[in-house]
Amino acid sequence: MRTLLLAVESFLMLAWVRLVLRVSPRMALRGVLDVPVHGREADARLVHVFGRVASRTPLAHNCMHRSLALQRMLARRGVAAKLCIGIGRKPNLFPGHAWLEVDGVVVNDDADVVSRYVPLMISQSALEVTYR
Repeated sequence: MRTLLLAVESFLMLAWVRLVLRVSPRMALRGVLDVPVHGREADARLVHVFGRVASRTPLAHNCMHRSLALQRMLARRGVAAKLCIGIGRKPNLFPGHAWLEVDGVVVNDDADVVSRYVPLMISQSALEVTYR
């Protein structure tokens, strides 16, 4: 039963983030970079269920949608997940990517995939300008 509830929450959060990024990006992005230094460990079951739902949902979404949705779900459970945005080491092949880290460990992506990107230092206002 708990898995089903996590799946429903995952789907709804993905849909909500996608919609709010289109309608009111400032609201969707408010505070996403202001993550406490320490928090609980990421719930592996939650991350796994979220990943399965994201890979099967009929909604079009990208790495930013997935990262923001999962960040919100983890935050509700006291997990401080840092949103990372990177530019590809080979920009023609890998233009940009977003992922989450908890205590320096990638939680919603494969470490090999993330290694193709150089993390950017980005401010809250720069992030909001990007999504105007």
